[in-house]
Amino acid sequence: MFKIIATIFSLLLMACGGAESEAKKAVLNSLKDPDSAKFGKFIQVNEISACFTVNARNSMGGYTGDQQAQLIKYQGKWVVINIDNLSQEMCVEVMEKASDEWLNRVEKPY
Repeated sequence: MFKIIATIFSLLLMACGGAESEAKKAVLNSLKDPDSAKFGKFIQVNEISACFTVNARNSMGGYTGDQQAQLIKYQGKWVVINIDNLSQEMCVEVMEKASDEWLNRVEKPY
């Protein structure tokens, strides 16, 4: 029984790591200076939305401070819809509502 639970737990951790890695690639592709990115906490809100804390340089060369990248999964890939000065709690709340609306408007987005 322990081996089964350990296997399931390992698979869940790998799935989360894969989602985080793919989301990180999407965020890096949306930044002006991707080499400067410092990532914080990743929260997958549900199967199609996530929030990722990121701090990177802006076009003036200064760091923005921690901001929230808001992501939606579309056609199997994470897409950054916005990066803004939100708390992580607010980002999660916004993404829960946004993903509900997204699912109501788009048929099978993932």
